[in-house]
Amino acid sequence: MDKKPLIGVSICAVVLLVLGSLSNVGGIENVKSCDCGDPPCWPEFKGGMGDNNWYVTQVMVSFNGTYNYVNYRINGGIWTEYINPFVLFYDGIYLLEWVCDSNMSDIYSVEIKIDQSSPYATEPLKIRWVGFRKWQFTANISDDMSGVNRVVFYIANFTDTEPPYQVTWTGFLWWRSLIKFIYSLLGGWIGYEVDVLDNAGNGLPQPSYR
Repeated sequence: MDKKPLIGVSICAVVLLVLGSLSNVGGIENVKSCDCGDPPCWPEFKGGMGDNNWYVTQVMVSFNGTYNYVNYRINGGIWTEYINPFVLFYDGIYLLEWVCDSNMSDIYSVEIKIDQSSPYATEPLKIRWVGFRKWQFTANISDDMSGVNRVVFYIANFTDTEPPYQVTWTGFLWWRSLIKFIYSLLGGWIGYEVDVLDNAGNGLPQPSYR
């Protein structure tokens, strides 16, 4: 195989993007084109893949194939000899670098992105009267890791992808409030349904933001 070792950011990141788009949740990523050593070895990542090449679970990292001697480091830390698989538990963007047979002139690398956290509302849904039968709904949403991807306002069948996340709806709001009140008396609830997804595919902890 004609390998092209890189210093810093490797073409392995591009390979991972392609592989990630083809993987399913709970799948395994093999970066075989980024093998090293003689005989070769390559990294393998096992975890739940979400959207946009973000993992939505912890990720187990191992080096497979027949290898002689592998050292790796995470985010520019201390070089460590690979002996057993290890797990990336927490949210973050990790740069995994590795070398084979102590050949520090050939450093391979790949980026691993993890977001296990849901987006969240920073304050209750705002409803403001802006004219005759016109109401503006504003959802203040944040996401600490991958970022907010979209907010869906079901009342107006509208999707917003840029802050501020809001929509103007035309209709009589009083009857919806009445329905909410009656439904609450019966022991249930109904809301102005707003769903949110972050760039990793995580949604709100509950199906609607009310």
